[in-house]
Amino acid sequence: MITRRCLPLFLVIIHHLVVAMVAPAVVEVSTSYAQEAECDIKSDVSVVEKIFHQLSDDEKEQAARASSYRYMASSSPAEEGLDQRDYHAKAMIARYVTVEQKLHKSKPPDELAYTKLKKTLEYREEKQVDDIRVCFDKAKQTDDDGLYATLRKKLENRFETKASYIRGYTKDGRAMFQSFPRSDTSWSEEYFIKGNIYMMERALACTERNTNGEKDKVLVFYDYNGYALKNSPPPLLVKQLLSDLRDHWPERIQHVFVVDSPFIFRAFWAIVKHFIDPITKELVQFITGEEQKVIFRDLVSEDQAAPYMFDGAKDTEETDMKVFFYDKPFDHVYGEEPK
Repeated sequence: MITRRCLPLFLVIIHHLVVAMVAPAVVEVSTSYAQEAECDIKSDVSVVEKIFHQLSDDEKEQAARASSYRYMASSSPAEEGLDQRDYHAKAMIARYVTVEQKLHKSKPPDELAYTKLKKTLEYREEKQVDDIRVCFDKAKQTDDDGLYATLRKKLENRFETKASYIRGYTKDGRAMFQSFPRSDTSWSEEYFIKGNIYMMERALACTERNTNGEKDKVLVFYDYNGYALKNSPPPLLVKQLLSDLRDHWPERIQHVFVVDSPFIFRAFWAIVKHFIDPITKELVQFITGEEQKVIFRDLVSEDQAAPYMFDGAKDTEETDMKVFFYDKPFDHVYGEEPK
């Protein structure tokens, strides 16, 4: 039974969704590194260039690798050439500039965007994000007791209950990051964060490959069917995760769908949404019942849809996490065969 004891957690989630996942518009800067034009918010090209020229060559490389899994995974990033490095680095910068333009319209965005970008590069090194991306690669599986082996073991343990995975694409090619709160009953602080990093980065990599870089945002689904109080992670842990998403993955989430959530969650949302800007309200959507789930039919085809999305969904095979981790390339969703 869901009681008022859930409210502190929900308050944390909503507050951070409002701030952390704001600004669903993708940067539109110039044809050289604009990938989508989904709203009329435009990054100032001169600001992007200014920040770019403040970065060292090593920082430009780090930014490019963070922005593009395909670039990072190339046999030698140098083979891609400086044009590709600069393209992806500027795309990364532009996301931060766009967010600052939206959140601080009266302030010049360059200093804040530059500072936040630098913090992200430090964060990614601290959290071993590139190592997390490649730890299941076949070339890394010869490591039986080192860093990659530890990452694999901990990530497998984190998701042994199938609490999250990347499965299916939307009709426009975005990977779907699917989470099931009912499957969580215990949490390791470090791998609660690193597990979500793995899933977020994998969803982005799948989207990049599947759309040939034309899309750079993913959809997140939370299926709350079967959820109970015991499935609530510590609020401070949720706060940390959502703060990390806000600070280090700006402009990377297209929508967050909260499906069949407890009534108390929806009732509270019905109140607070009136105090939230329209863009954020469009980003976070509570979907309950078949009548509301019609929206999913417009987004996802039957063969890609999970049963909780709508009646008639055909992607019903049980997920095998061993196959997901070991048999599928990082830039492929579960069930997708490499071409």
